[in-house]
Amino acid sequence: MDYSLSVIIPVLNEEYNIVRIIDYIEKENVKAEIIVSDGDSEDLTVEKAKAKGAKVVVGNAGRGQQLNRGAQLATAPLLLFLHADSRLEKSALESLVKNMTKKEDKIGGCFKLKIESEHPLLKFISWSSNLRAKYLNLIFGDQGIFIRKKAFQEIGGFPEIELMEDWEFSKKMAAYGDLEFLEDKIYTSARRWEKNGVLKTFFLMHKIKILYILGVKPRKLKKIYKDSR
Repeated sequence: MDYSLSVIIPVLNEEYNIVRIIDYIEKENVKAEIIVSDGDSEDLTVEKAKAKGAKVVVGNAGRGQQLNRGAQLATAPLLLFLHADSRLEKSALESLVKNMTKKEDKIGGCFKLKIESEHPLLKFISWSSNLRAKYLNLIFGDQGIFIRKKAFQEIGGFPEIELMEDWEFSKKMAAYGDLEFLEDKIYTSARRWEKNGVLKTFFLMHKIKILYILGVKPRKLKKIYKDSR
């Protein structure tokens, strides 16, 4: 089968989300290849993904590594990197394929983020994240990064660093060519925010971004992130 889109899903112990996201993709009006890149899960993530017919690759945990491993298996001309706890608006994948087919000058982009919460701060974060992506070309993974396979290969894929791989990857994308910002919404779970407190998580995320800009290494940032949770 000739696929129009390869959807790469990095996972670690996502048995409760993996079936839901695969079911969504399969119901869309797009010939999509589903690739699950597992970071050595200890639950039934791999078994459930295989049972749903997805391609599965297993290796060491680390989002950059996992995304690159998944992309190596991709056969479609368009790649979409999707978090397991994300949920896309109906027909968003069809919109992605149609837009990228029509706009040959665009090399990649993202969807419009909506965190699934009515918390005022999380609404603000959704709004500001979309502005940051559109005007600064800084896209995070929960916004559903997509890119042409040829461009992905030519910019060298994701950096295999402990944190901020999506930040660096989006910078490489923007340097390579023009990006497309779709109005179709991508919904992401508020679980990581609510688990440790919305305000505390907000300040932690911004602390990590500032430290990264100041030159702190991703390995140290990951330790700060883990120790603060």
